[in-house]
Amino acid sequence: MFLLQMSGVPGAGKSTVAAHVVDTFGAVAVDYDVLKTAVLDAGFDLADSTKAAYEVMYAQAGHLLVQGHSVVMDSPCFWPRILSEGMELASRHDATYRYIECQIDDLELLDERLRARPRLRTHRPAVNVPPPDAVGAPSDGEAFFRESTTRIQRPPSGYLQLNMHQPLADLYPKINTYLNP
Repeated sequence: MFLLQMSGVPGAGKSTVAAHVVDTFGAVAVDYDVLKTAVLDAGFDLADSTKAAYEVMYAQAGHLLVQGHSVVMDSPCFWPRILSEGMELASRHDATYRYIECQIDDLELLDERLRARPRLRTHRPAVNVPPPDAVGAPSDGEAFFRESTTRIQRPPSGYLQLNMHQPLADLYPKINTYLNP
């Protein structure tokens, strides 16, 4: 049993990798964007929805681990608490902790991915277009993504970084080996 914490900027491919892990290993994905969208739809404001969605994500991940399921926590991992909570959850439930960071620095490719993906309320429609609830957020997507890259939290060691410019078929064997050494 493992807890896999995903990481990376919006549109980098976290959910795509999470779907592969679910299909290959029978894990259960807990998607932060799905939770935050539901919390926003329930009437929470943007700031409160962020906190609430993370609390629900931790609770759901813990509940699934208690049931013996491997779990994928699909979120950007921009704050230290997200990282420490993931490691603590794994430890508390005797699960192996794993961390995969999806890296992408080609903003044109990122923009194509953002525009093409099925969109939730919390998703950016494009690099230079913030989510609809982020009223007043700067539209300079390049600055947002460059700054976001510097905020990613990583464990001290033992993690996998994926170059998301590569074809997925080339990445899947690396993911499989990392999760099932």
